[in-house]
Amino acid sequence: MSDENDVLISECSLQRFCTQVLEKIGVPAVEALLATNNLIEADLRGVYSHGVVRFPIYVKRILDGGTNPKPKISVVRETRTTTVVDGDNGLGHLVGIRAMEMAIDKAKDGDCAFVAVKNSNHFGAAAYYAEMAARANMIGFSFTIGAINHMAPWGGAEAVLGNNPFAVAFPTREPFPIVLDMACSVAARGKIIVAAKEGKPIPGDWATGPDGLPTTDAVEALKGFVIPVGGPKGYALTLTVGLLSTMLSGAYFGSEVGDLYAKTTTAQNSGHLFGVLPVASFDDLDAYFDRIQRGIADIRGAKKATGVDRIYLPGEREYLSLVQHREHGIPIGPALAEELSALAKAYHAEFDILT
Repeated sequence: MSDENDVLISECSLQRFCTQVLEKIGVPAVEALLATNNLIEADLRGVYSHGVVRFPIYVKRILDGGTNPKPKISVVRETRTTTVVDGDNGLGHLVGIRAMEMAIDKAKDGDCAFVAVKNSNHFGAAAYYAEMAARANMIGFSFTIGAINHMAPWGGAEAVLGNNPFAVAFPTREPFPIVLDMACSVAARGKIIVAAKEGKPIPGDWATGPDGLPTTDAVEALKGFVIPVGGPKGYALTLTVGLLSTMLSGAYFGSEVGDLYAKTTTAQNSGHLFGVLPVASFDDLDAYFDRIQRGIADIRGAKKATGVDRIYLPGEREYLSLVQHREHGIPIGPALAEELSALAKAYHAEFDILT
C-alpha cells in the first residue's frame, strides 16, 4: 500500500530510532534490539501492517503499564519435547523469539518440539518465528491469538474472535524459505490500520462497518468486523488457531481478550504456540532438499495464465521486497512519519529520513 507520497528511511536509521526510544522507556538494550529487528523485518518484507505502524502503541502500552519493559521470561512446565513459557507480560516480539529459540534448542537432538506461551503480547508477523526454524533446517510453525477481538463467529453479530494469524516455513536451497503467513480474515486488520492512518480507502470485501455492512471506509471498518477468508471455513480456521494458541498455556481466549489499543493499562495475557519438525529426523537433508527443489521447479514451470510473467512461491515476494528495501530504504506513509518524528522529538531519538 506504499505510494509516491511515502518517505524513505534506511533500515539502520529505523533500527537506531526504535532502539533509542525503547531504551529511553526502560527496555534493556539487548532486548530492545531484538524486538526492534523483529519489528523492522516486517517493513523490510513489505508487510507494513505489522511493522513500525505498530510502534507507537507498543510504546504507549509500556508507558501506561500494560506491557512490562523488563520481563523475566520463565519456564512453568516442561517435558523432553514440550515447554510452557510465561512471558511475564513482556513485548510479544521478545517473548516469541525466546520461545522459538527454546523449541529449536529442544529439537537439536532430533525430537519434534512445541512451546506454548502465556502472558505475552502482540508479537508482530508470525513468519518471523517460523523462519527462525527454517534457518535451522527445521519446518517451523507459529500460531498466535489476535490482540483484539474484531471477528464474529459465523452467524454471530458480536466480535469474540481475533483474526489469529499463523505461519509455516519450509527450508529450501533458495535464498528464502517457502513461507505461508496469513491471518484468517480476508485482510489483516493491520492493513486497515495503515489505510486509516493514511486516509486511504480499503477494498469492499475486507471488513464491515459497525452496522454489519461491507465498507470501503477504513475508519468505519475499524469500528466494525473483519470478514473471515472463505466464509465459514475462515471462521473455523481462526477458531482453531485461537485454541491452539491459548488452550495449552492458559492464555486469554474469547471474551477474556483485551484490546491492544483501547486497554493499554492492563496486561493482555496473549498466547502463542511454536513448533518445529527437524527435517533430518525424517530423512537425509540432501534428499529432502532435492525433493523440495523438484517441487519448486514444478510450481515455477507450470503453464502461466494470460498476462502472467512469473509464478511466485509463498514468501518469495516478501524476500524480494526485503532485498529492495535494504538497498533503497523502507517506505513510510507521511502520517506515520509525522507520528514517529513526534516520538523521536519526545525522547531525543534520531529519526533520519532519506527522502
